[in-house]
Amino acid sequence: MRVFVSGATGFLGKHTVKRLSEIGYDVIAFGRNEQAAIFLKTMDNVVFVKGDLEDKQLLAKLVKDVDFVIHCAALAAPYGQYELFYKTNVDGTQNIVDASLSSNIKKFIYLSTPSVYFTNESRKNVRENDELPQSHTNYYASTKHIADLIVKEAVLKGLPAISLRPRQVFGPYDHTIFGRLIDTNKKRGIPLVNKGKILMDFTYVDNVVDVIMLSLMAEDQFIGEFYNITNDQPIYLIDALTLLYSYLNEELNTKKISPKLLSFISSSSEMIANITGKPPILSKHVASFLSYDYTLNIDKIKNDLQYTPKISLSEGMNRYTKWYLQENQ
Repeated sequence: MRVFVSGATGFLGKHTVKRLSEIGYDVIAFGRNEQAAIFLKTMDNVVFVKGDLEDKQLLAKLVKDVDFVIHCAALAAPYGQYELFYKTNVDGTQNIVDASLSSNIKKFIYLSTPSVYFTNESRKNVRENDELPQSHTNYYASTKHIADLIVKEAVLKGLPAISLRPRQVFGPYDHTIFGRLIDTNKKRGIPLVNKGKILMDFTYVDNVVDVIMLSLMAEDQFIGEFYNITNDQPIYLIDALTLLYSYLNEELNTKKISPKLLSFISSSSEMIANITGKPPILSKHVASFLSYDYTLNIDKIKNDLQYTPKISLSEGMNRYTKWYLQENQ
């Protein structure tokens, strides 16, 4: 079996390619970061191809004779220029979808995002068929929503797609979720609303890869479906941070802040960023992450694809911190 993986040099892409290699699949690992690709080049049955989702001819050539396409590539950031998000998340998805429609693939696995559900208010137990907001909280969510519609339309044209929405994926090689919190803890302390009693979901990366593998072999009756993915262990932010720092064996430095003040700081930070062109100290998206309960219901994927998270939140945190400490010796 041959598999094409976009975004192969990214966090989830690396883990996906590694699993495919271990199983014995032949993998075309597609990405832009040659430095990150050094990791991929050590794997059996993996060919790294440097390229961009803008290159329609290259995509068509690479996808032509594969059995599966796994579309991990995306610009996922809390802040940035709309044009860049659109170019990667919308145009890039359209290009890889078009290439896949012209081939004879068995499955197209698309990595969507639960950010499309998010509003600046608390939402718990969100299901896949719940109503989506009229507007989205950042450019990442809005462009991924457009990409979702592209995939949905392509399914009607015959694309055998299954779409996944994993929530806050973490694990080795991730420098975002906990990495940013660790940096904030060192520099100025982590601001907590309501003493950190903000309920949220996390997903260990190997559990997401498990779902990708399940999706590749899923029956055709599930084509066109979107699935939420979490560790199925909702946890308060303060408890997640306490667990993280117990494994790091370091002191957790938090400070109390009101939602209004946090919102003001993030708005001001983004205004300054618009003037200077530098990333904001605190984006509105991160401020919302720190302020509102947000959990997903995953009954659908448990019932349809028999998904059970194998790596617990505690074990995942243990694995992540071991990698983090080794990387930062």
